[in-house]
Amino acid sequence: MNRILIDTMHIADLLIEDSHFELARKLQNKKITGLVSVITLTELVKTSGMKNEDLMYSILDRLISSNLVFVDVSQKIAIRAGELRLKYDIPTADSLIAATGIVENVKHILTDDDHFDPLVNLIKPINLKTAVNMFR
Repeated sequence: MNRILIDTMHIADLLIEDSHFELARKLQNKKITGLVSVITLTELVKTSGMKNEDLMYSILDRLISSNLVFVDVSQKIAIRAGELRLKYDIPTADSLIAATGIVENVKHILTDDDHFDPLVNLIKPINLKTAVNMFR
């Protein structure tokens, strides 16, 4: 199965940016399974809600009803996130997101955030172009 973890910065873009059309199509056609930490919902509320509350709720409704697989924070994910936070000094939210992928045995995270760079041996950061081209 072709699975990738999708970081927050790319989630909202899936719904509103033309640059993400190909990835959205592959997710819709189930050529790629997109896993998302529920922590992403927290980050989206914070960032989108500050700009436009109506847009935030529209994005959240569309995401929750999409083909994306939202993964809850389990005890195992929380503990792994604490280990990542301690060892790599990654912000807590990013540690939780990365731990989600690691515990779920996902090999790649779609992100442009350099906070994930130290984790390359645990979960490899990839950009949008790489993600789309990986699963043809």
